Amino acid sequence: MKRIALFVVALPFLIGIPQEGSTQSVPLGDLMIELQPVATGLTSPVALVGAGDGSGRLFVVDQAGVVHVIDNGTLLAEPFLDVRNLIPELGFIFDERGLLGLAFHPDYANNGRFFVRYSAPRDGDPSEPCSDPDGFIVGCHMEVLAEYSVSATDPNRADHDSAQILLTVDQPQFNHDAGDLAFGPDGYLYIAMGDGGGANDSLDDPNLPHGELGHGQDIETLLGAMLRIDVDNGAPYSIPPDNPFVGQAGADEIYAWGLRNPYRFSFDSETGDLWLGDVGQGIYEEVDIIELGGNYGWAIREGAHCFDPFNNSTTPPDDFCDATNLIDPVAEYTHADGLSVVGGYVYRGSQFPELQGKYLFGEWSRSFGPEGRIFYIDPTPGLTPYQVQEVQIGAGSASMGTYVKGIGEDDDGELYVITGTELSPYGTSGAVYQVVVPREFKRGDSNGDNQTGLADVVVDIEYIFSNGSIDCLDAADANDDGSVDLADPIFTIQYLFLDGPPIRAPFPNCGLDPSGDAGVNLGCEAVPCP
Repeated sequence: MKRIALFVVALPFLIGIPQEGSTQSVPLGDLMIELQPVATGLTSPVALVGAGDGSGRLFVVDQAGVVHVIDNGTLLAEPFLDVRNLIPELGFIFDERGLLGLAFHPDYANNGRFFVRYSAPRDGDPSEPCSDPDGFIVGCHMEVLAEYSVSATDPNRADHDSAQILLTVDQPQFNHDAGDLAFGPDGYLYIAMGDGGGANDSLDDPNLPHGELGHGQDIETLLGAMLRIDVDNGAPYSIPPDNPFVGQAGADEIYAWGLRNPYRFSFDSETGDLWLGDVGQGIYEEVDIIELGGNYGWAIREGAHCFDPFNNSTTPPDDFCDATNLIDPVAEYTHADGLSVVGGYVYRGSQFPELQGKYLFGEWSRSFGPEGRIFYIDPTPGLTPYQVQEVQIGAGSASMGTYVKGIGEDDDGELYVITGTELSPYGTSGAVYQVVVPREFKRGDSNGDNQTGLADVVVDIEYIFSNGSIDCLDAADANDDGSVDLADPIFTIQYLFLDGPPIRAPFPNCGLDPSGDAGVNLGCEAVPCP
């Protein structure tokens, strides 16, 4: 019963239901991508990073408690790190706790140091609501920042005995843990902390220990804030001297505050800008560029709008709140377009010129079902708010059919989309896809050599009867009936040798043949293949 109660109460706290009057605001943009499979069979992957050591390996953080290694396209059987014995038993329907973040030291190639964020059990003080085993507020735990070293004998395994806990932060509830961490261009470690869970930063519920201000506006707590520490000096760390509350009231670790659930953030490798997606309450999702000493408004505001914790289904007028010194998001969208923003990266790779300089990020889902989406922003310096647009995936898709759980970046600046179809951190539906330039295919060209002939018929038959592979099923579907089956090689043979119908219009994915003889590209426009 406890797990079921956790789920029933948690969902409104995590992501709000679209409110009356919300209208879709995210248009389908011109940017088209293709998602190329990299790894499947994971449980609940939430992050992907490179080690910066020149190896080209990918390290995938799985919420269930392990870090996987993808080496030269192969998912290794043994995990790099396994902390399943350190995290709480996770809810079988939904949970936000677990292994949540990973960052390699900038000099990892030489010192082998890396850092992780995970949730750990704690009993809680008897006065805390989370200590009530029969209550509906459960999930009391602590968020842990720990340092590890790589094994001295195996670069694909961590030295579990090297663990050193640097920081723990008590969480009164299971959700709003954020969990991301990364080294900035200044060499300091940045750590995102959610507001401790619950709806409305608990301002409407005196039984929840968020205080009169809520954690978002309480500078004495590490919750609801972006933290910054120096892990190369001090024991176990020191404070950068320009953190805003050094020498005055406020927690010294705080870099910026007023955040609700800053699930994922990243640094632009070219400009150094810190981009962050902050999950909203019930109406707005926001993207921020985080500045030193900035207050981003939660729970005074949700997005760029005043927020009323006693009536969170409507947006109060501007004079409802005092927005003095609060920083606006650089972009926002409503829950008509999605329920939980997933921060991403500004693309600085070399393989996708059209994506260069754009901020690619995710939307967990537009409903409680697996309806994740990929968005992007094309920043215009000095002109905000930025327009959020949806990418086209292959020929265009409003939904991926999965939850989007993270966006990753490798050491070359190439980007990845991390997905799963399970709401809970269980199962094997987790997958990693690389974002690549869409390829073009001619319909009927099953082998991808840019023409249609007998070789394509052979590929079709091998695919149908001998477990062969086809790179683009849209192209192999010669008769354009939505499936690849025996009718397609027959259709191609009829076209090639028996004066059969041409592979061209009226099939909807093929363009008209201007010459009328079906001889140029078989009268068929190139089609992108997802």
